[in-house]
Amino acid sequence: MIRSRWIAIGGGIALVVLIAAGVAYAYSAHFANTVNQHHTAAGIATACGTPVPTTGLRTFQIAPAETTASYSVYEDLILENKPNNDAIGMTHSVQGSFQFATGASPLVAAMNITVDLRTLQSDSAQRDEHVQRDYLQTDTYPTATFVSTCGQNLPTNYTDGQVASFQIVGNLTLHGTTNKEVFDVQATLSGSAVTGTATSTIYMTDFGIQPPNLANIAIAQNKVLVTVTFTAQEG
Repeated sequence: MIRSRWIAIGGGIALVVLIAAGVAYAYSAHFANTVNQHHTAAGIATACGTPVPTTGLRTFQIAPAETTASYSVYEDLILENKPNNDAIGMTHSVQGSFQFATGASPLVAAMNITVDLRTLQSDSAQRDEHVQRDYLQTDTYPTATFVSTCGQNLPTNYTDGQVASFQIVGNLTLHGTTNKEVFDVQATLSGSAVTGTATSTIYMTDFGIQPPNLANIAIAQNKVLVTVTFTAQEG
């Protein structure tokens, strides 16, 4: 009698576990189908805006120690009981420059920024290894580069100390593929330094990268938030 009771209890527990696993799998499959929707790449950006003047522009160099480039990806990690997790990786290995003009006709031009993807770090060394080896393939494509084609929606006038909000349009080269991307920028010029933040949402598949999906138990979204928090010094 006792043995039969334990068999019944064990069977009930196994059934509950199987049902829970089935629900988790079904949820993960639904998550995979909804977050990794198809996205059409914009292709290469062409020159836009008005011609850049040859005078009146000040050149600023990115200060890597005071600059970070980061990614944020929504992921579902069933085995780690993290169904709604933001994976965030960042690096200080950012190089580049841009030109800036203030006064009655503010202008941002000639932006050229390079990020060393091999130095990206998150809160998981295992994730970092997989991202760099299996997805970004940094042995072949070690860097990402953004080259601007124009600025848009700049203020009609600018003086030192003001926060300016505008967009930078340009070409992002990542994983051997180049696409037009638009960064939303907030920046402040103070003396000989520009500080600010630039953000853009990109899609892995636009750059030939398939979003991670390990048997529907570890899934990452196709959409990636890219953020550059920067300081640049004149010179």
